[in-house]
Amino acid sequence: MKIGILGPRGTFSEVAYNKYQNESDDVVPYYFQSLEETTESLKNMDKIIVPLENTLEGYVQQILDFLILNDAYIEKEIYVDVQFDLVSKVPFDQIKNIFVQFAAKGQCQNYLKTLSNVDLTLTSSNTQSLEMFQKGDLGDAAIIPAHLTNAEMIFKNVTDSIHNQTRFIVVSKHLLKYRDNQLNVSLVVVPINDRPGLLYDILSVFKSQKINLTSIMSRPQKNYMGKYNFYIEFLSNQNIYQEIEALLKATKDEYTIKILGIYPKEII
Repeated sequence: MKIGILGPRGTFSEVAYNKYQNESDDVVPYYFQSLEETTESLKNMDKIIVPLENTLEGYVQQILDFLILNDAYIEKEIYVDVQFDLVSKVPFDQIKNIFVQFAAKGQCQNYLKTLSNVDLTLTSSNTQSLEMFQKGDLGDAAIIPAHLTNAEMIFKNVTDSIHNQTRFIVVSKHLLKYRDNQLNVSLVVVPINDRPGLLYDILSVFKSQKINLTSIMSRPQKNYMGKYNFYIEFLSNQNIYQEIEALLKATKDEYTIKILGIYPKEII
């Protein structure tokens, strides 16, 4: 089985892949340099692993749009603890430049605000931050994943929250049907016509079916300004298929519902 991963090696994406590999046999990983390349690779891969949500940063909008606009379905979620350290070649007060990946920067804001007269060099991956630091000048430092730290000076735990996690998802080209006691359901509601009270009525449909939503996000339809799709998640059980049937029946005249995934809820 071929599986696409956001590279390079050593990233949190690889940590997610390693957790998945422990549960699966005969897996061959392929590393890609960007989220766009990774999602595009699903055409030639059996599955891909991509980040969907972070405790501090929220949902990855690019992945939401990919799921909504393509024949791509979530079959598993994987939670990865995300903590960052600062590695440096000099004491704290002598740091002149910090290499930091763009997403890591957003998750270490509180620490970065304590610094003055320090330049930030943004990188495309945490591994690149480490490599640039290793090849850099005396006053350089880098914010990198805690599992990669191995330097002369380490300032531990510079992440904004000790509870920071990223939820990765395993995505395939087919919708799998599970019947576990606790299932996470992801779907998108596409309104047929925009009108006042649209969102209220969408939520009322879920209320009428006694479905408790765990998340709702609006995403632009990208054809006209002001038109949105609604990404929704909720927890259910083995009766989910009856609930979905009731939802489709109740909304067929005003909304289109696309199921993006029905998969076991990971215990965290």
